[in-house]
Amino acid sequence: MKRLLILWLLGHAAHAAPPVAALAEALAARLLPVAPVASVPLAALQALPEALLQPRSLQPAWGDYPLMALRQLAHYQQQCQGSLGAVPAAWQQFARAYCRGQPLAAAWWVAHPVHPLGGSSAGVWRQRWPQGAPAAGLHLRERSDALAPLAALPDDKLDALLAGERWLRQDDSLWWLHDGHWRQYRAVQWQPLLAELGWQWAPEGSAVCQARLGRDCLQPLPASPWPWRLLAGLLVLAAAGSLLWLAWQRRRLERERRRALQLLTHELRTPITGLAGVVEQLRSQFDLLPPAAQHSFGQLAGGVARLRQLAEASRHYLGAGHFAQALQPVPLADWLDGVAERHQCHYCLQQDVTLLLTPYWLTLCLDNLLANARRHGRAPWRLHAAWDGRVLSLHVTDAGRLPHYRLHRLLRRGSAGDGMGLGLGIVADAMRRMGGRLRLSGPPTTFTLCLPARQAESAP
Repeated sequence: MKRLLILWLLGHAAHAAPPVAALAEALAARLLPVAPVASVPLAALQALPEALLQPRSLQPAWGDYPLMALRQLAHYQQQCQGSLGAVPAAWQQFARAYCRGQPLAAAWWVAHPVHPLGGSSAGVWRQRWPQGAPAAGLHLRERSDALAPLAALPDDKLDALLAGERWLRQDDSLWWLHDGHWRQYRAVQWQPLLAELGWQWAPEGSAVCQARLGRDCLQPLPASPWPWRLLAGLLVLAAAGSLLWLAWQRRRLERERRRALQLLTHELRTPITGLAGVVEQLRSQFDLLPPAAQHSFGQLAGGVARLRQLAEASRHYLGAGHFAQALQPVPLADWLDGVAERHQCHYCLQQDVTLLLTPYWLTLCLDNLLANARRHGRAPWRLHAAWDGRVLSLHVTDAGRLPHYRLHRLLRRGSAGDGMGLGLGIVADAMRRMGGRLRLSGPPTTFTLCLPARQAESAP
């Protein structure tokens, strides 16, 4: 799949533009069936003197005539009086005829197509006398006949035309010399055809010219964003699919673990019930037991009671997202005495109150933290309990140091089977189900159980 995608992208890039040498021919082949908006016969242009096509002919001939002559000629044409002593004889003849309206011979117009003050001689004459000068003597820029469409070409394009170029660009128009005619095309006609070839006109002043059409620069069209958008879309879909697959796998593993725990809990109920029956029989014959057996009976009865409580608590744990067990009044001092005795540690209680708690799961969480402190931490181990009227806080502190104090990293490590992390995961989940939370701070290393709790009502 990946190899096919790469080959497709390379093929798309290779197909973007034909070879530069064939660009003009390829564009010509596409323009040939398109009707031009204007067509100018090349023969009509060739019939004009070159001077009537040159842009410089429209400017005063500063280099060909003395300044005094140009001044005298301009003054005489405006005032029809004054001296023409510095003006050449041919233009003295033109000035006097211009002021009197006397036509000049056809040979004169052919011999003097360009006026010294700029423009064609016929064009200057027609400014005063619309008749009397041949229309064939007008400069290209002064015409309104069949050659008029080319009159709008800028100076550099006219120079290119005289130099023999076959392609000219005029703003949004494109001129193409074909079959003896200059054919004009609008942008809506030629730009899509050029884009099909993978090229576009380069901006004015572009530093790099990768191809030329006439004297104008072209540049390749930027690569289409759609292949990359498609690739990005495929990557996003692949990432989303991977996340969904991971989520599904995690959910599946969680279901399998829960199913295994449910099966284990269900299977334990039968032997626990049988052990409970044996304990009751022994209890009825307790006085007949020897002293050593009576001591062992106490341990057996306590273990069976704990197994029964564990099986019942596991059923509630697996049954819902929160614990549905009823809250029980728990005197903090008595409860903490038993916890401290089991773990052989000291505790500090801010005030002795009786709170409504879920004793089994809270004891399980606290036992786990104290066992972790003894197994992974350093002495002394301390337990501090405080109730502020709304939240019960149980702090387990030891003198050890952790490489980092980020609880989520410890919990993540527990998913790999680390005993400490695994126990902390059970504690965190149990606290969440009870509506509380587990916190970590340090150094010194301190794990805190925070659980909303309210005081039990006093018996009347």
